[in-house]
Amino acid sequence: MAELSAKGRYGKAEWAIAGLGLGSGATVAVVAVRAIAAHPELLAQLLNGGFLYFSALMAGMVLFRKEFRDFNAMQARHVAAQEKLAASVGDLVSRDDQRAREQEITLNHLARQSEEILKHLREMTHGGGSPA
Repeated sequence: MAELSAKGRYGKAEWAIAGLGLGSGATVAVVAVRAIAAHPELLAQLLNGGFLYFSALMAGMVLFRKEFRDFNAMQARHVAAQEKLAASVGDLVSRDDQRAREQEITLNHLARQSEEILKHLREMTHGGGSPA
């Protein structure tokens, strides 16, 4: 929430007041005004839901900002891990395909060799002569 930075009109003074607990209501009002300025669609929520609901929403957004950021970072790591897993599975599949092709070539070679050996054996037994 870039709108809540300390670069406002009063700077760090308003956050110091809020930190001391002396002006929490004023701080909530400042945050609400900044939020409405940044996101005008929140004004409808303020007017329809009442100020208490809107204040609770703003306080929740401020309090859970770090947790949401951590959750988003975790989701980004999860997506990166899923992409890495998909690439690894793709590599495994391509290696399996290559092994299957090599195995097929080897089996075809062995089958041809077996046919030649059988052909020579038949010539030796039926031909009566010696093989060349």
